[in-house]
Amino acid sequence: MNLKAEIIAVGTELLIGHVVNTNASYLSEELNALGISTYFHTTVGDNPERIKLCLDLACSRSDLIIITGGLGPTSDDITHEVISDFTGRPLFESPELRQLLLDKFQAFNRSIPEINFRQALVPEGSKLIANPTGTATGIILKHREAILITFPGVPSEMKNMFEHHVRAFLQNELQQKDLESVIISRKIKFFNIGESHMAEILGEEIFSRVNPSVAPYANLGECYVRITAKAKTKESAETLIQPVIAEIESKMQKYIYAYDEDTTASILAKYLIANKFNIAFAESCTAGLLAKTMTDISGSSAYFKMGVITYSNEAKIDILGVKAETLLNHGAVSMETASEMALGLSKISKSDINVSITGIAGPDGGTPEKPVGTIFISILFKPKNKDHEAGENAEIGVVQRSLQLDWFSRKLNREQVRELAVLKTLYEVYQMLNTLPKSVDL
Repeated sequence: MNLKAEIIAVGTELLIGHVVNTNASYLSEELNALGISTYFHTTVGDNPERIKLCLDLACSRSDLIIITGGLGPTSDDITHEVISDFTGRPLFESPELRQLLLDKFQAFNRSIPEINFRQALVPEGSKLIANPTGTATGIILKHREAILITFPGVPSEMKNMFEHHVRAFLQNELQQKDLESVIISRKIKFFNIGESHMAEILGEEIFSRVNPSVAPYANLGECYVRITAKAKTKESAETLIQPVIAEIESKMQKYIYAYDEDTTASILAKYLIANKFNIAFAESCTAGLLAKTMTDISGSSAYFKMGVITYSNEAKIDILGVKAETLLNHGAVSMETASEMALGLSKISKSDINVSITGIAGPDGGTPEKPVGTIFISILFKPKNKDHEAGENAEIGVVQRSLQLDWFSRKLNREQVRELAVLKTLYEVYQMLNTLPKSVDL
């Protein structure tokens, strides 16, 4: 037997696109970790009749119904009022909630508006869910054969309430019903292959399996598969997953670059830390996005040396020492310019790895010879204690690569070009470091 969950998000602002419903994603993931399968997501506006229709349908098909939103003090916050009407349990003012509201406003030296006392009204028989960071209290209420749980729509408040109160409640319910189970998911991520080609290599049969199930996904610049197994224990679920991982690895090894939540940035960061390397960036078209991506990772001070944004030709000349004749003869977007940017960066950064990028992010600026999406990167590797001048006769231990990333056939916007350029560049750096000649000291 399986506990089936449904999430109902209440709020007209969600339907008209003013607010993105991140609550459903968080709750689904948390429920999944408890072994509870979420079968349905519903979004409904601040309309009592439509909310009741959603509740009626949810109670007919789900064991656990989580409702987010509509717990505020204003007239359009009607979730508890509608639940009262739907379940036939009258609203009553909780003395505990009334005092809690008074205390919270007093703590801020503010008088409480009369309208806020609406938040003390809950259906009879409700178990209260404390909200330490806000004024909207949630409830747990059993109706028919289902459990109804309400949360405020504010994500930070909802997460706090789930983590400190509701998770333990659900774990206890699962124990009592002898429905304890574990759902484990693993991701295998691929680079330099499209989703259709990936599916073709893996074969149709693998995607028809049930436990563990295998599902394909695609993101900008990468694709991956998620393998999910359900069992009584974590160990049993992992035992189901491992043969499938091995099967996929045997077919897709040359495309695999990461597992689970790792990214091109995180695997590169781990490599740099493990080998005590540092890295520097000189950016033009990505305007600092490379540096930001690598420093978004906690502990980046262990490997990040510096970042330089040289957007104009003058900056490339003055800061990085790019030759004026190089820019004149080949243009700012060229392999020659990228190479000189990396060389100039190495002289001022004294970093082990120096990466430059220049290109046309669009939507303007492209030409038939260099369309939007034309990107050149150069990676200059100088291990510590290696004095050199980079170039064709560079001593061993220096690796330099320039390449053109070809997206001519794609319809990418400016943001996508930049994001893909960063993804590809970090992947190229990681691949370069993993394929260095054995004579290079690591």
